Amino acid sequence: MKLVKMSLVAVIALGTSAFAVDNLKVNGEAKVYYQTTDVELSATELAKGAKTGMFEKGSFGTNASLPGAPYGGAAAGGASLVVGATADLLKGVSAGVELQSFTTLGLENNLVNDTMAPGGATRADNSSLASQAWIAATLGKTTAKLGRQELDTPLAFTEKWNIVKNTFEAAVLLNNDLPDTTLVAAWVGKHNGFNDNTSGLGVNLLAGSTGRTTNMEDFNTFGTSGAYAVAAVNKSVPNTTLQAWYYNVVQIADAIWLQGDTKIAGMINLGAQYAILSPKTAVDKVASTVLATPVTVDDSKIWALKAGVDVSGVNVYAAYSQADKDGGLGFANVSTGDKTKIYTGDGSIYMDGVVTAPGAKAYKVGASTKVMDIALSTSYCAASDLFGKGGNDISAWDVSASAKVGLVGLTAIYTQVSNDTATQVATLQPAMYGGRNIDSLRLIASLKF
Repeated sequence: MKLVKMSLVAVIALGTSAFAVDNLKVNGEAKVYYQTTDVELSATELAKGAKTGMFEKGSFGTNASLPGAPYGGAAAGGASLVVGATADLLKGVSAGVELQSFTTLGLENNLVNDTMAPGGATRADNSSLASQAWIAATLGKTTAKLGRQELDTPLAFTEKWNIVKNTFEAAVLLNNDLPDTTLVAAWVGKHNGFNDNTSGLGVNLLAGSTGRTTNMEDFNTFGTSGAYAVAAVNKSVPNTTLQAWYYNVVQIADAIWLQGDTKIAGMINLGAQYAILSPKTAVDKVASTVLATPVTVDDSKIWALKAGVDVSGVNVYAAYSQADKDGGLGFANVSTGDKTKIYTGDGSIYMDGVVTAPGAKAYKVGASTKVMDIALSTSYCAASDLFGKGGNDISAWDVSASAKVGLVGLTAIYTQVSNDTATQVATLQPAMYGGRNIDSLRLIASLKF
């Protein structure tokens, strides 16, 4: 049976009737991850004994360090298990719970030197956390959902690419009284995204990518004292979705996200995005501390366009984005600092929030199809002039294949990163992934039940 996840995007897609679940439904998913990486090392690191390479265990070496290198020196792995249940409590009232856990399977002592779980070498070998625990009620065309839950909004959302996912403690109100329109109001109190702990902001606003998305120890306050969001999603125009979002991350930033997506003649997909993020006092304080001088961080702005076409079972697309070079912040998921909904980074492995750094000009081209029940996709993304610095560039190829063998889903993803992003101004302008070239292969086996 299929578990009704009840993410915000699912409610928008299905309407408030999505909460009308059957009495009791239980299901889950087990996954096993293995990632092998060849990371560019410095002469000093090699001299100290650091090791890397495809299909090698890898090591940090004696007194060696790999700042910014994803998942240690070479290989990472582990397994995860998610089990959840939903049930009707009363007419129009439902509830859901979910537990997620991970284990290294002891691989760190044999095949790998790291885990894809947050915390790297300092994490526990095994950990569990209640990822969801919510109650929802529907009256007429209005639904309220309260508790620990998944969210899918442009600037704060649940990421599921890693061995464990991040969720939120939030209250969400949805109304469908207006024709073809969903109105959204939300308050987010806590989250377990892997915060930029060095800033003390409680969210990730500085451009860059942590590579670790979830804190499996506990939930922390979202920002300094929570965040508010309101939105309108309209589908009055046939085959078109228009959405407008406003966020107030208390004491940290205000943000606006505008987006329109349409499909023409059943085969041409077009989209446009515009977002602005206005920092508040807390961000200025962090920047002033880092730079040892009083600083007022400028507003960040970004726009993006995409176009795609479906022909004979093949989807081909292209996207372009440009961020204002005068800004100080990026447009990655503020819960994790990692993935982004901007077209040029959406769905990428390494070219994620990186493409939203101030000053970045990014383009992405890709294609996907299905051959003999094997889903194939490839993309190339390049971002130049990060932080307004000419020659501060990063690009990557992604190639993936997915298939199902019996009940088991299998996925292989290969990525090759060419990196020339030097650190500009301390942590405000970081070298993406340590400024290193990266080759990686990620293998995933999953079983849903």
